[in-house]
Amino acid sequence: MNEFRVLASGESGLLTPLTLFLAVVCVCFLLCLVTGMDSETPTDFYAADRSLPSLRSALALCGDYIPVTALLSPIGTVALSGYDSMMLAVSACTALIILLALAEPLRDTGRFTLGSILQTRVTGTAPRIAGTVLTLVVCVPLIVVQLTVAGDVTAYVLGLDASGTAEICTALIGLLIISFAAFGGMRGTSMIQAGKALLLFSVVLTLIVVSVNRFDGDFGGMLEAAALGSGGAEVYHAPGLLFGDTTTGTVELLSLCLTVSLGSAVVPPILLRIGATLSGRTARRAVGRAVVMITLFYGAVVLLGLAAAAVVGAQTITADDPQGNSALFLLVRTLDGSGAGRLLFTVAACAVFVTILATVAGLALATAASLSHDIYAGTLRRGTATDKRETSVARWAVVAVGVASVFLSVLLHAWSIVFLASFAAAVAASVILPALIYTLFWKGFTRRGMLWTLYGSLACCLLLQFFGPTVSGRPYSLLSGYDFHWFPLQNIALVSVPIGFLMGWIGSRLGPRTPAEYAQGTTARAGMAAGAD
Repeated sequence: MNEFRVLASGESGLLTPLTLFLAVVCVCFLLCLVTGMDSETPTDFYAADRSLPSLRSALALCGDYIPVTALLSPIGTVALSGYDSMMLAVSACTALIILLALAEPLRDTGRFTLGSILQTRVTGTAPRIAGTVLTLVVCVPLIVVQLTVAGDVTAYVLGLDASGTAEICTALIGLLIISFAAFGGMRGTSMIQAGKALLLFSVVLTLIVVSVNRFDGDFGGMLEAAALGSGGAEVYHAPGLLFGDTTTGTVELLSLCLTVSLGSAVVPPILLRIGATLSGRTARRAVGRAVVMITLFYGAVVLLGLAAAAVVGAQTITADDPQGNSALFLLVRTLDGSGAGRLLFTVAACAVFVTILATVAGLALATAASLSHDIYAGTLRRGTATDKRETSVARWAVVAVGVASVFLSVLLHAWSIVFLASFAAAVAASVILPALIYTLFWKGFTRRGMLWTLYGSLACCLLLQFFGPTVSGRPYSLLSGYDFHWFPLQNIALVSVPIGFLMGWIGSRLGPRTPAEYAQGTTARAGMAAGAD
């Protein structure tokens, strides 16, 4: 990241990003206060009183599907890995197509947390407890990764390279985001997510226009230059740059594509977002619009990755950041070093900050909703908690989850924890997706089958990841000095997803449904028709 620090080190280079950054913070906080402080009931705080229209929900869904890792990493990996990363972009688009099939049935349950949706099939508190456990397992690692990247990016943007600066930035940004989520609730985070989507689309479109103009509108010329800047067409346009061209590398790529396409569709913030729409039909329409928007966005990201490879070059990107996360900023710097280029960089940096803010706020809100609604109100108080008390608990839960996540982010900042994002997505694909599909569409799904799916598949994911190369045995591993791995894949979904579906089926087939389960199925269908939680 040394090359770019020349831009940030000067007075004007530092003042403009910092000034605009503070302005964006103030605007976002004001929006959260205006839209979210009147949320006095739990349904309003968690799900905006189920009142969000189709277009706003579509924009907010786009915001949910574009975390900072999905903005910075794809541009760099497309520039460095070519074909493999383009396949990942296609997989990211298919996630919303899967959600399109689930959106209306999910909204028709009248529920908005994972545990309450699962309880439409099985009585008792076990589904709510399991849903909360899974929400924590998925959301907390994602928050930690987002905050870690946020600290690195903020220090990079401001040209700060002193020891511990990134950790300080992580802590300050994390505490700031916690206040946004605690004050804003679903209404505030939806507003920020929608604004984030519009800002990102504007920035990406502007960068594409500038990049294409660099090649006089010749896409073919830009593609040739991208291949030349990344090792030649015979390498850049062929699979194998990301994980190697061996059999293990091919399987690794397929597993990662499966993780992205299935896991991204059912993470808890998405379930909360679907529950906030007006109706099942509105949810389906919103996802349909989001499919188009996300497809256009990832198409644009691929073009920016090609532009980065063509204009900056893979060697320069790797020298600045081996992960490629600085490719966006290097591209802006190389396209135009004038005052207009400095302004474009500043706007891009603010877009990255809003992306981090909205993503972490959504994850924290989903986790707090599960803790307060499923554990406090649904399990400990058995539905007797007042609306005011539950909403208060939800706000404090946001603070507790946020503070714990900030602590973990600072503590693990120097560790190799990027794999936590793919692990969280793999858990969603292997555990949450089978449980939801069976709950919504299979009448034979039993309590035993649900618990086998939820806990058995989770244990399988933990086992495979712990004994895989991301934890030990490789230079990039979490514990690089040890080697106890026996599972060969970094991305576990290719194995864990079939196991998740199989466990639910076997568990449900081992014994007949009890009379209580038959009665619960009837009650669930009636509740879905009424749309009540």
